Order: sequence, then C-alpha cells, then structure tokens
Amino acid sequence: MIEGLDFVLCFIKLGQELLMLHRKNPPNQGLWNCVGGHIEKGEAPLDACIREVKEETGLNITNPKFYGVLSWRGFEIYQGGLYIFGTELPSPLEIQGNFEGLLKWQPIDWVLTSHEVVDNLRIITPYILNHAAPRLYHFDYADGVIVNSSINSLPGWVKIDKVESE
Repeated sequence: MIEGLDFVLCFIKLGQELLMLHRKNPPNQGLWNCVGGHIEKGEAPLDACIREVKEETGLNITNPKFYGVLSWRGFEIYQGGLYIFGTELPSPLEIQGNFEGLLKWQPIDWVLTSHEVVDNLRIITPYILNHAAPRLYHFDYADGVIVNSSINSLPGWVKIDKVESE
C-alpha cells in the first residue's frame, strides 16, 4: 500500500479545455491544478471525488471515471498519494467560486506546456485525456524538482468504492 494515499484529484473536461484551480494554499501554492482534496475518514475515494468537485466547483458529477493512483516522495508533503478521476461535461455549466483559489477553464495545450501548472500534471494529463487504463504514476522529488518518474500497472489492492481500511 501507499502511505498517505489521502487525496483525490479530478480532471474536468469541456471540449478542448480543462477546469483548473489556481491554488492559493500549499501544497502547490501559486500553481494551477485540477480540483480535488482530502478523503474524509470513513469515505471511499469515489465518494470523496464527487464531494470535492461539488464543494470546489458547485458541479454535481455522478460517475467520474477512475484513472489510477499518483504517488510521490520528497515533495512538500514528503510521501503521499492520490486517486485520479476524470469526467467530461457535455455542455458549459455554471461554476461557483471557492476558498481554495481561482477556477478557470484553461486550454488543454496550455495545461500540457505551461510551467504554471503542477509539473506532474504535464506528464499524466495525456494518459487521462486518452482514457488510458488505470495506472500507478510515481514521482520522486529533490528540491521541488522531479528527479525520477515511473508509470506502472495498478496494484490489485486499489479500490475506489470502498473505504481503504475495509
């Protein structure tokens, strides 16, 4: 198991844009990231994704697709991980503001190339947008820079619809 697998992240796509959050708090303060957050005690990752999207955007998503797990070592939060989900909106919907930062639809090409975006997103986003099978994405950091990354098959213990301790 991955120590600190306590977060969810959701890619929300509309046409050729992704809904991005300019984070005003650590980790990744001052960078653009997808929406997401902490998994609450007793909450399954799938439920946490749906809740976090609602809290941060006002959107009611019902069936986000699971894309895998992202883990890291040596970053702002020394070791941890998150469950990756994604959903595509059929048409524009009203987005509400939140306390986490500024929400903005950003062109996919910009997300893939901008150094204002969380660095590991530039690596995993193509897999998510191409609907790749769920994978384990791992990143090692030194002084805030990726020094090693790997993409592997997803471990069998990963469950998105159950509480991790079950």
